[in-house]
Amino acid sequence: MLKKGVLKGFLTLTLAVALVLSLVVTSLPAIAVAPPATESSNSSCCETGDGSCFAIAVGRNASADGSTFFSHNEDCGGVLVNRQYVIPRKQYQPGDVIVMEDTGNVIPQVPETWATLRSEGSQAPPYQNCDHYLNEWGVGIGSNAQTSNEILPYDLTNGGIRYWTRRLVAERAKTAREGVQIIGQMVETYGYNGSGRVYTVIDPKEVWLCAVVAGRHWVAERVPDGEVVVYSNRYPLRQINLKDKEHFMGSKDLISYAIEKGWYDPASGPFDFGKAYGKASAQDSLSNTLRQQEGLRLITGITYPLNDMPFSVKPNKKLTIEDIRKVMSNHYEGTPNDQTVNGDPHRTSTRTICTASTQNLIVIQGRQFMPTFVGSIYWRAQGRGCEGVLVPWYSGALEIPKPYTVGEASNYNKLPLAERYYDPNSAYWVFNKMNELVTMDYKNREPLVRAAWDKMESTEFAMQGEIEKAAIKIYQGNNFNKSGGNEYLAKWFLTRYTSSLALDAYYKSLDFINQFSN
Repeated sequence: MLKKGVLKGFLTLTLAVALVLSLVVTSLPAIAVAPPATESSNSSCCETGDGSCFAIAVGRNASADGSTFFSHNEDCGGVLVNRQYVIPRKQYQPGDVIVMEDTGNVIPQVPETWATLRSEGSQAPPYQNCDHYLNEWGVGIGSNAQTSNEILPYDLTNGGIRYWTRRLVAERAKTAREGVQIIGQMVETYGYNGSGRVYTVIDPKEVWLCAVVAGRHWVAERVPDGEVVVYSNRYPLRQINLKDKEHFMGSKDLISYAIEKGWYDPASGPFDFGKAYGKASAQDSLSNTLRQQEGLRLITGITYPLNDMPFSVKPNKKLTIEDIRKVMSNHYEGTPNDQTVNGDPHRTSTRTICTASTQNLIVIQGRQFMPTFVGSIYWRAQGRGCEGVLVPWYSGALEIPKPYTVGEASNYNKLPLAERYYDPNSAYWVFNKMNELVTMDYKNREPLVRAAWDKMESTEFAMQGEIEKAAIKIYQGNNFNKSGGNEYLAKWFLTRYTSSLALDAYYKSLDFINQFSN
């Protein structure tokens, strides 16, 4: 049994957190653990890269507290219903297989897959190339679509691999390096069935960018520990040194294949992966280059030439999650590229970092100096970052609040016209509806929403350290249960904390909908 003093202290802390944050803990809806979503994927989200997504990767020595960071704006347009799940560890029998319904491939399953947090981007058919994952070892993954020089038909075996690339990493890798190796093995064995993509794989120690090209070629580069990578939908990898195995991995024939295809002439100078393998129309597109340039400027204070931007840079200060979210919510404010019209910065001819089609903003944070279930966090703001609030989902989460697990894309066509984009039982549809109402009068409504979210985020950031100290104290406490009760209780504490924040954001969004609809 729990010692009375410790239990009383824990409950007092839980109630104090709820009171300070003004959360509705006593009226939480039912919370459910959802099963893994279907593997079906007949459509490919953002499969060609021109203005689709934006990302930042931060090495641990470039952050203020030693964290690694991977931040991503999911910018696929249309109705991209986001649902979140906790997927537990699972054991398999010899002979079990994975059927990849998006490509038709069938591959052997491993004996055991790791527990994961999954953020699913679902349509009818699903948009699973927009999924993010964070597993129990702190390995996270997301991606940006790219357009390569490869043309159909691609070099594939049994249809190749596409969506499952990220899921295999989440289910099988204990480190980011191992995750990159899994990607490389799958691409070389089966071939990548898509024009191109850059996967970002993060753990509490390292961050890697792994570029894949249609067919059998890939290359990965580790983000230098003291530097930052900013990238859009153009291959950011440039000079490659496969002899440096600490920082690079890739296909052995990467350069010779490019020469054979006529993409690279050694007489032209050093090999540049992006220029050789990336389609010029995507590599040079202003939709892609301007975003990368502005992100680099915000982080370094330097305006790099559009045709010569480095893979990684040293920031002009150590970055915090607040710094990252500001970059991810940028619309070129105060620059010649600011084309805000009637107060709305999104629907402009110049593609902005935060844009009309942004579905969500995420920041995966990894820290190697605390237990992984506390140190690895999936921060997520549903909808456009400038109108959304980041909520921390800890990798040790036991459950997800029900509103965040439900919502169907098919509702869009079934609902009456006046009710489209809105299902009040689904967090996705609620945030979507709020975003649309803000857009109708952005100049007057966005400041109201932003003020509420800034207040909530400021409290989250201020209390993060104390919340995590409490969780670690519970975890390391008085050995309540030799079978692991301390760890479970610590995870329960973090789960209830996150659920309260998530539901508070959900209810506040409902309030804004009512306010803006009257």
